[in-house]
Amino acid sequence: MAEVAVVGAGHAGVEAAFVLAHAGHAVTIWSDEPDAPYFRPRVIAVAFGQVEPAAIAMKPEGAYAAAGIRVRHEVVTAVDVAARRVNGEVYDGVILAMGAHPFKPAFSGAYADRVRTLWSLQDARVLRSLFSAGKRLTVIGGGVLGLEAALRAVQAGAVRGGCVQVTVLEVSGQLAGGTLGAAGSAYLQRLLEAQGLRVILEARIAEVLSGGIRLESGAWVEDDVVLCAAGSRPNEALMAAVGLSVEQGVRVRPNLLVAPRVYAVGDVARATVARPVCSVRRAMGMGVLAAENLVRELAGSAELTVWQERQFQQMMKVGEVEFHTVGDVLTPGLEERRLDEADKTFRQVRFRAGRPVGARFIGTREGFAEWERKIVG
Repeated sequence: MAEVAVVGAGHAGVEAAFVLAHAGHAVTIWSDEPDAPYFRPRVIAVAFGQVEPAAIAMKPEGAYAAAGIRVRHEVVTAVDVAARRVNGEVYDGVILAMGAHPFKPAFSGAYADRVRTLWSLQDARVLRSLFSAGKRLTVIGGGVLGLEAALRAVQAGAVRGGCVQVTVLEVSGQLAGGTLGAAGSAYLQRLLEAQGLRVILEARIAEVLSGGIRLESGAWVEDDVVLCAAGSRPNEALMAAVGLSVEQGVRVRPNLLVAPRVYAVGDVARATVARPVCSVRRAMGMGVLAAENLVRELAGSAELTVWQERQFQQMMKVGEVEFHTVGDVLTPGLEERRLDEADKTFRQVRFRAGRPVGARFIGTREGFAEWERKIVG
């Protein structure tokens, strides 16, 4: 039985830990958060009072001890990759799954510190304490995280009795990072506004003041709470600090190795020419593959599986509002075919040389899985 350290308690780290434990190895997860590992995308529901923190735990209470996994809630301050040493303790194998952090631009204004992020359970608890019926909320960012937060805020206001004014500010001219295209973005905006959201595109922030935000256009957005949901960035600095080569993500070998019996996985790992994408499905897949490769290494095998980068689905569903994308939804100039002309749904498939390479569905998921199989395989 080998002793293995997993640095990071996100989706990649937890998946890796259970694969290793089930293979008979002693596993220690190092987590810099006080809570048990949880599904990070669901902290939004916690923030607006729709679920309790215990409901978003990745595993039931006692699952880690039952599997022989030790969870240490301590900040990792030192990793020696060559010696496989974590905080001074030597292991037979190490998996580095240090995750990502929320992106927060440097805002101007005397009250810029009013801008909060929502990435951890602790962030969710703070936001929950600030949010109540009748409060006005501004969400900076019109991507998946920002739109879900805005919709959940509206839902929470309706449930608690009292209308919540919610405004979404998006710096670009399209929602969802441009993945829905101009027509899809406009369609989604209509659905959001029908839910009571105010959406402002090309909204460049001039300054954050005590009772609201002034835009460069001169427009004034009143609010009581400001949430920045402008995406995330891999924790490259943490990986660079342990001596790994970082170039738009940590450069790992195709099998996710960075050194003998040491792997990097999840949001920070760059196994191909593509920059890392912060994706739960990608992180989980990497965690499993790295753990399986480490099991082979510990057994003396040199045959390790190579990571195959995929274009993972992007999706959001809150109440009646949902959208799903897969494949190439960004390359300009591709042929685009609308599958329907319905009032409440938008289904579009993109083609290159007659072959489907991307799909955008809004307001429905019906038929999406079939197109996903054709596009991704």
